[in-house]
Formats: sequence, C-alpha cells, structure tokens
Amino acid sequence: MFELESILFLGLGAGLMALAPLVRNAGNHKLGDSMAQSGRSMAKGGVKLCVVVAGAAGGAASYVARQASEAAESFVDLVVEAKSELAEEPQQVDQVAKSTNVKKSREITVKDVTVQ
Repeated sequence: MFELESILFLGLGAGLMALAPLVRNAGNHKLGDSMAQSGRSMAKGGVKLCVVVAGAAGGAASYVARQASEAAESFVDLVVEAKSELAEEPQQVDQVAKSTNVKKSREITVKDVTVQ
C-alpha cells in the first residue's frame, strides 16, 4: 500500500511541477508559483516515502536472508551428522549380524517424495 501512495505522491507532484510553467505563461503567475511549490513538496514527500519503504524492505530482506542462512547451516550440520552415523552403522550391523547369524540388508526404499 505504501508503494502505491509513494508513486501517487511522486506522480502528482511531478505533474503539478510540469504544469506550473504553463499556468505561469498563461498569465496566472501566483497560481503557477503555488502549483510549483505544492508539486515540489508532494514529489519530495513521495521520494521520502519511497526511501523509508525501501529501507524497511531492505531490512526485512536481510533478516529473512540471515534466518535462511542459519537454517541452511543447521541442515548442513544435520546432514554431516547423519553421514557420520551411517559410516559407523555398518560396523554395528556387522557385529549384530555375526552374533545372531542374521543376514544384513542395506536396501532403502523411498516413496512419495514431494519437493517444492
């Protein structure tokens, strides 16, 4: 909503500033000067609003990026742990298989995986 308002203020202010010389040349100097001054303040307000919104959006984007980075780091740590446990697991399976004379199996089946 703020983006629309800032564009509206900027556009109206620029329009008033553009029309002001035409009104002045038509003979109404007072109205032309007033339009130029009002247009300038509206355009400046629109630019200020754009700067504030851009700063807030930038802050939010950097926060989301930080959180995503931390989540990715946690996931990488989890994968490393899982790989190290899988590396240790065959030794444990061999020990259990030898003690119980059970045939070991390393077959894994994955079904119905959806990635978004």
